[in-house]
Amino acid sequence: MTYIVTENCINCKYQDCVTVCPVDCFYEGENFLVIHPEECIDCGVCEPECPADAIKPDTESGLDEWLAINTKYAEIWPNITAAGDVPPDAEEWNGKPNKAALLITGETPAAPTAAKPIYEPGRKPEFEGGETYEVDGTQLAVAQNEGQEIIQLKPRPSLETDGTEHDGLRLQSGKQSG
Repeated sequence: MTYIVTENCINCKYQDCVTVCPVDCFYEGENFLVIHPEECIDCGVCEPECPADAIKPDTESGLDEWLAINTKYAEIWPNITAAGDVPPDAEEWNGKPNKAALLITGETPAAPTAAKPIYEPGRKPEFEGGETYEVDGTQLAVAQNEGQEIIQLKPRPSLETDGTEHDGLRLQSGKQSG
């Protein structure tokens, strides 16, 4: 058995547990602490010291994910042997549910992927059988093309025939219209 830090530590990071640990098995991330499962001697002195009640024995059910997180980041994050600064809003975060997505790991996120274009560049989609809507004077044509829905914006017709057009706006005598 070992003790592990669980979700409620995220954004709380009180560190009272660090001061009582006899083997210095805590490691510090930006907004979370972890216990190194192989360094923990299972003494349990840290568990009652945590104001956020975030330290649990790994024998409790449903903590496999948190055991994996503690194991992984104890190998990456720096060891902490003395309490540091507690986040100023720690009390506001204490007890809030669903904080797992807020865990800052320091790992580089996966590169974003771009969606494929709906149609090949240079080839205009066909809008046969589509519906047309008007929103604030702009026409929207919606149609299906090769199984994908396509929306085409049609420029708003200008009420004025003179003036210059720039980026879809009609300019006349230095004033904007349409």
